[in-house]
Amino acid sequence: MSKDSLARAQVNVEPNTAVLNEGAQQDLLCRYGRPITYCRIEIPGESKVFNLSPEWDKTPGFIYHGKGLQAGECGVRIERVKATNNGQVKCALGVEGEEVSGTIDLVVALRPKQPLVELITKPDREGYFNEGSKFQARCIVRDGRPVANITWLLHNEPADKRIGQLEVVASPRDNGPELFTAIQDIQWYITAEDNGRRLVCRSHHQTDPDNVPPQEGAYTLLVRYSPLRMSETLVYGLYLEHTVKVNMTIRSNPAPVIEWAIDGNILRQGEQNGRFSAFEPEYLGHDFYNVTLVIAGLTLEDTTKIYTMRATNALGSTDYTVRISSSATPPSAGLEIGAIVGIVVALAVLILIVLLVLFARATGRWCFAGKRIIY
Repeated sequence: MSKDSLARAQVNVEPNTAVLNEGAQQDLLCRYGRPITYCRIEIPGESKVFNLSPEWDKTPGFIYHGKGLQAGECGVRIERVKATNNGQVKCALGVEGEEVSGTIDLVVALRPKQPLVELITKPDREGYFNEGSKFQARCIVRDGRPVANITWLLHNEPADKRIGQLEVVASPRDNGPELFTAIQDIQWYITAEDNGRRLVCRSHHQTDPDNVPPQEGAYTLLVRYSPLRMSETLVYGLYLEHTVKVNMTIRSNPAPVIEWAIDGNILRQGEQNGRFSAFEPEYLGHDFYNVTLVIAGLTLEDTTKIYTMRATNALGSTDYTVRISSSATPPSAGLEIGAIVGIVVALAVLILIVLLVLFARATGRWCFAGKRIIY
């Protein structure tokens, strides 16, 4: 075969690229269509070039792989791949006094660093975002090989938000093979429901152990919002001529300031006007507040009014409409113990009388005795 023919000849490699974890075993093979006279393998991180053949087995950890030189196969089995072996493996095959070559990319996986959630839009000095503001963040997963994949979660569910394309940045190193950093953005408009939710950036990489959760970074959202709107509230079952409490629950962050509008009069929290008293809102947790209006001596006219409650905080005000309904009298609190004892005694006496009557009839005693006939 001429030199030009040899130059055009193709060395088939298997695989073209091998991606594996450190410590794994890997077979690499260069194949030519004619018998070869020698097989040389150059592996990154190894100080010497390996001259391999089926008969040569003097290099621990690196042995010949293939069907033999006569079959045109030049390969190596790496018993335990090291991180320093990452790179391009070169094979050189001797053919009729000339040399042909091939290359295989050997990628030794390296677990990336823990993900980092970086805020693009910043909260206020107290760490809060306002409802309706645009939120932007990015997830950065540094120094993996190959590059890591990223998923976003919000409140333990896949984040149904606007997620950008995965950006890959190579990080060349002076003392070793390059590593890769994965970057991905997420953005949406903040809602009240986002308050307290945990935004999680999770990385997925082939080096993740099966029995260990994926690495993740997280950020807990803090959101301020005006009192949330709700439909008209009906408070029923109140008793006429009694002191009653009109309660309703609202959500707000920060805490609301309350005022009631009753017949055109404004009653602020902590104030009393005649029979009406407005209490300060009671915090129930998780941004919920109980708001109470007390009415002394509820009248039928009170139940015909529409009560308007306004809740206000730094983010705005919300009006709520409240209607109340009454029952004429409260239900009985139950029988007194003395009444119960009297009923039990009466039943016992009644049963005793019935038993005595039945006994008298059966035995012919007392008024049931037979009359004598006198001749």
